[in-house]
Amino acid sequence: MIAKESLPRVAYAMMNTVHEEEVELLQKLESALNQNPLNVLQVDEVLSELLAHTRVHFSNEERLMQEVSFPAMMMHQGEHLRVLNEMKRIVSHWEQTRDPDVVREYFLGTLTEWLMLHITTMDTVTAQFIAMHKGE
Repeated sequence: MIAKESLPRVAYAMMNTVHEEEVELLQKLESALNQNPLNVLQVDEVLSELLAHTRVHFSNEERLMQEVSFPAMMMHQGEHLRVLNEMKRIVSHWEQTRDPDVVREYFLGTLTEWLMLHITTMDTVTAQFIAMHKGE
């Protein structure tokens, strides 16, 4: 699991705060998944929080990109859409099967790895551009 302290920092402070919140939710999910016996309702709640937070996270970033006419907005937005659709697909699978292994593999493996890569690549460039135009 990612520690907040190990998150890459970007040039726009609000984005760093949102990334830290995302990690806190992933840590909360990990705790819920590690309970024995598994509390299905708690996992449901955390997954719902995580989806809602991610929607707002991506929407706010996209609004900022639009405000500053970020040239690579469509590519960045497309990556957000792809990941959000993956998340929804895994949550749907969870709702149908209640298989914690699939949730654990995706959210604590695939998504966590993607988040680190996304921050160090797309978000770093985007944040620099936003900060340059918004004066942070």
